[in-house]
Amino acid sequence: MFTIQTYISKNGYDAIDKKQILVNEDFIPIHHLHAKQLANQQLIHTKGTTFYGTVLIAYQHQYLSSFYDWDDVDGIWLSILQAMTDCLCTGFGSSGFSERSMDWEMKKLMKKNSTILFTWHHGFASQEWNDIPSKSTVRFPEKVLLNYIIEKGTEYLTFREALYDSGPIQNISKLINNLKSFK
Repeated sequence: MFTIQTYISKNGYDAIDKKQILVNEDFIPIHHLHAKQLANQQLIHTKGTTFYGTVLIAYQHQYLSSFYDWDDVDGIWLSILQAMTDCLCTGFGSSGFSERSMDWEMKKLMKKNSTILFTWHHGFASQEWNDIPSKSTVRFPEKVLLNYIIEKGTEYLTFREALYDSGPIQNISKLINNLKSFK
């Protein structure tokens, strides 16, 4: 079972940052009826620069990320797409990002039946909450990860295009199109 799901925070930065326990009820998936409204409200509040949320990634019930790994959703997606592109081109992709010091590494492990070792460094989440490790690593079949990142990245791009401020959609679109060339 593979999961990549983008969530939007129901609250802005300050409200999330001060909360001691983050749970599913603090976020809504981007396909939710009110997701665009919440994202637009945050974009208006930040003068078109940011809306907060997370991207949950899991494979065979091993979670790579959690709700504690929240930040600017555009930045998270751009970093994941860039790391995957670099990994497919060179065998290793790394992309740091965020006010909350998260970063990602992807390492190609085999040529035949390739797998990708995807490591998520949790940054401030591991410092703020004791039960969050400093990093999580999950091994994914390359083609499965590639297909899901393209599918869910495209889903996010469609969501992002519908918001009042289009933000970095050109960069997101370019990275997704680059990844499609590896299919």
